[in-house]
Amino acid sequence: MKPFLIAAVSGLAVSAAAAAGEEPVRQLSTVAIPFFRSRVPLFRHGYLVLWPPGGPNGVPAANVSYGFDAYGPDGKLAYKKTIEVPGGSQSVVYDVDFDADGNAAVTASALGGPSQFLHIIMLLDRNGNQTGLIDTGRYFSAKIAIAPDRSIWALGWQQDADRTRYPDRNDYMIVRHFSAEGKEVGAYLPRSSFPAGLEPGYQGEPTRITVTEDRLGILAVSGRTGANAEWVEMDLNGNVTERSRLDDVRHGASEVAFTADDHAYLSVGTRFYTLDHSSHMWKPAQTQSGWLKGADGRRLVYMQSAKGPIQLQWFEEPEHR
Repeated sequence: MKPFLIAAVSGLAVSAAAAAGEEPVRQLSTVAIPFFRSRVPLFRHGYLVLWPPGGPNGVPAANVSYGFDAYGPDGKLAYKKTIEVPGGSQSVVYDVDFDADGNAAVTASALGGPSQFLHIIMLLDRNGNQTGLIDTGRYFSAKIAIAPDRSIWALGWQQDADRTRYPDRNDYMIVRHFSAEGKEVGAYLPRSSFPAGLEPGYQGEPTRITVTEDRLGILAVSGRTGANAEWVEMDLNGNVTERSRLDDVRHGASEVAFTADDHAYLSVGTRFYTLDHSSHMWKPAQTQSGWLKGADGRRLVYMQSAKGPIQLQWFEEPEHR
């Protein structure tokens, strides 16, 4: 794949001292052991995703993923999956999400087709068997989220029709909405609403997309470098309800969590913030030891080991303790 289409995802540690004495409300010991020099594991709706480095085409790069290992809510291996984009070569996986039944949506790209690149969202059942395929055309769905109603939301960027190695020169919507059956049902948030620079839906750090019962949370690039970022919230009809720049608080790798009651949290190194919607400002909040991995309902999930078998802990969010 071209360098523009490949990016590493990095994790971060958060300070233990800020949370002395805080007890988790749930703990899970898994059998998952992170791969050496690979992408940081994902936590998605109770599932862990690990990334075996390299793949069947022999490219050893640690930030290139041709498949993934899925560990279920019980902490045990559910399946190993290698993704092959039909009609393409050198398939690369970028993001995975799961619904409440364990069905997955996987975003991937490959070399091939008239535009030189093929972009898809592959649908899998709880055993990793393919059940559907969404051809997204020139739209590259870099990040993905499955809503409670099983519909699929994607954050990404669009190739130019003529200069296919570059982003579209014309305006386009960076967020796409697909039905559970794979039909596109909406497109939102124009590229032109962001400043010039990297594409807002760029596939590397810091971009994320999450969805609750009534809202989308999007962490997008907003400027010349990945250090320029913006948090955007939208209702499920695509109307923007919140926009907040992160330039003053985000320096380096970060992770975001968006809880079921629409509270946003951001960890940056040893610092931890929550969004005050009334002032549109990010304010310091209490954190826990380990690596923030996201939200599970109204709880925040942390990974406690990055070397041996992964330990997960669930904590109540700060506002509800």
